[in-house]
Amino acid sequence: MRCLLLTEWFICFEQNMYIKSKLQQLSFRTGVIVLLMCLPFYALSFVQVFFPVSTATKGILFTVFFGLAKTFQYTGVAILGKEGYKRVKGYLKRKRLSKSKAVEAVGEARPRCCPDLFTNPNILAGIRLVIFDFDGTLGDSQQLITDTMLATIEKLHLPKRTREECARTIGLPLKECFSSIIPMTDEKAEECAEVYSEIFNIKNVPGAVTIFPGVFETLDRLIAMGIRMSVASSRNRSSLVKLMTDLKLTNYISALVGADNVVNKKPAAEPVLLTLRCFNVEPHETLVVGDTEFDILMGRNAGTHTCGVTYGNGSRESLEAAGAEWIVC
Repeated sequence: MRCLLLTEWFICFEQNMYIKSKLQQLSFRTGVIVLLMCLPFYALSFVQVFFPVSTATKGILFTVFFGLAKTFQYTGVAILGKEGYKRVKGYLKRKRLSKSKAVEAVGEARPRCCPDLFTNPNILAGIRLVIFDFDGTLGDSQQLITDTMLATIEKLHLPKRTREECARTIGLPLKECFSSIIPMTDEKAEECAEVYSEIFNIKNVPGAVTIFPGVFETLDRLIAMGIRMSVASSRNRSSLVKLMTDLKLTNYISALVGADNVVNKKPAAEPVLLTLRCFNVEPHETLVVGDTEFDILMGRNAGTHTCGVTYGNGSRESLEAAGAEWIVC
């Protein structure tokens, strides 16, 4: 008899685990919708006391409504799981902070500045994913990029430009780096990009690009907080893959989006939207970090939160003008 009872218990346990497993395979959005369905039934279970029916009927209605409310509640919890609850909690926290920030922003002309991402807990509140730019944000590549641009301009006998003018284009797609500072046809811009790539491959020796001070410490802290990280860059993906390996970033960065992975490049939203689909993360749970206005505009176009850094290729003024919520100064 005891063995029979144990067998039945294990069968019920396995069935419950199977059902729970199947429920947790449903989407986060479904879990939220199912969980919210409990609210009207909870309300009905108490409002029914005012219905013009007998006491016995009211008791039945309470049992039915309250039972349905509990069913939706527990089913929603099962679908969401522990990770889903974290997302809901983060979203609600983020909404409260957004309201408080809106109040603080009254009369405040500039975004808030801070020495790093961790000074103010509001920066990362509710954030599950940080999308970094590479050049000027994680890696110090300005010298290599501007040297290559100047060499390309010289080789193609184009009008001379200063290193500063070249640096201001970093973050744009390669063709636009040249066409934005020198009037030219699309065919000429294509030629510039090809020559640039040839020269870049020669100049890009180990050590030509270095990691900015404090980057590894920042990435370690984000890992410890359970925040995932990716890179969205105007470089081609093959170049990014090599840099991730050379600079020992592969243990931190979970995904790469290069210029050749998208049709609409920065400042369009496509690189960010592609990343969000990859991680199954919502825009309000994402922070885009970059050093130029192109990064900030990309994030804003995708509906994410944004943070600019001033140690790279952009200026505080350009980041403010682009609408960065936060600026690391």
